Amino acid sequence: MNKGKTEPKMSKLLLDVAGDFIAMGKDIEEKQEYLNCAASSWNIACLPDKKQKRAIKKYIKSYQRLNPSFIKADLKHEEENVLLLMKKKIELYPDVNKQIANVIIKEINGQNHVTVASIREK
Repeated sequence: MNKGKTEPKMSKLLLDVAGDFIAMGKDIEEKQEYLNCAASSWNIACLPDKKQKRAIKKYIKSYQRLNPSFIKADLKHEEENVLLLMKKKIELYPDVNKQIANVIIKEINGQNHVTVASIREK
């Protein structure tokens, strides 16, 4: 246990990286989609450099399966979003390697609240 040393909440760290990105969502469902992308980008950024490219490809394939009507340009745009979010995560928090297991955004009293469940890597 780290006595006297408190770590910032993962929700704060993730919002530092992707708050503006998530805020682009027009409604809570769309914000959840942006939040999911941000969490995936965070997790990929935590991987060793050698594994990141493959993880991005896997993410985009999954994204395509979930969005079958999207064209190549849509997929390229999503990949660009992932790369930008990864870059920002690495710039802001290069030493934080917790993986995000789940993210949820809820609107409570007109405010958006983000909850993040994370797993500490050993």
